[in-house]
Amino acid sequence: MARSVNFLSTPTSASESMFRWLAAISAKRYRTDRWVDRLLREGRLPDVAAELPPAEDCLVLHRAPHLFNPATPLLDYRFVLNARDPRDLVCNQYHWQFEHPVQNETPEQTEARRARVAAAGIDHFALAQTNEAYLRRFFEVVRKIAPPDRVFIGYALYCLGFDAAVERACAFLGVRPEELSDDQRQRIEAERVSNLATNEKWIGHQWAGTDTAPGRHRRELQPETVRILTERHRWFLDFLRRMDDPRVAETYD
Repeated sequence: MARSVNFLSTPTSASESMFRWLAAISAKRYRTDRWVDRLLREGRLPDVAAELPPAEDCLVLHRAPHLFNPATPLLDYRFVLNARDPRDLVCNQYHWQFEHPVQNETPEQTEARRARVAAAGIDHFALAQTNEAYLRRFFEVVRKIAPPDRVFIGYALYCLGFDAAVERACAFLGVRPEELSDDQRQRIEAERVSNLATNEKWIGHQWAGTDTAPGRHRRELQPETVRILTERHRWFLDFLRRMDDPRVAETYD
């Protein structure tokens, strides 16, 4: 028996890809459990904050850090951690407004909401979002996990340093790269940014507005909006800069 590994992630457009990638790397060691998604399908999303995922032999997908159970015995699990620059996250969320369904929303309500968001524009939307619940809870949980039980593989490294990310994940999961099967290697390579166009599971084939590199806030937002968001999230940007690989630290400037 081995302690389960929680893939704890803030919501980003790469979380599905990263979970598939981790599942491929750890295929011979862990079975996958989309725990939060499963409770959501069962209409029990609030139970995430009170229940515990399986503690043995599972790779668990947990993309709701704001609902992370405060009573979780952290020593019972190991953690792969993923987060993205919050300035980029709000850009993603703007585009999601036109793609993601909203529960219990009628078609007329959806059309009206999207029209309002489009009319106000991305800068207005970005400044209105805080994502404080996601970011603060993620930060609080990470600080309590014993360093040997966690590895941070953020969106920036995943996109810009894929091979380094693979090396880091293999080391943490106890997988020797030379022992990966051909099938595992193919599944891993399918998630490399340069191969996403031919990856049928890539979310970009289903929804517009996805991206494959850090820094979209600099391309899509006005300089004054970027300045305000940088000041608002400086504490989390500093946290990401410390946690992430030095080779991608400049993306958080």
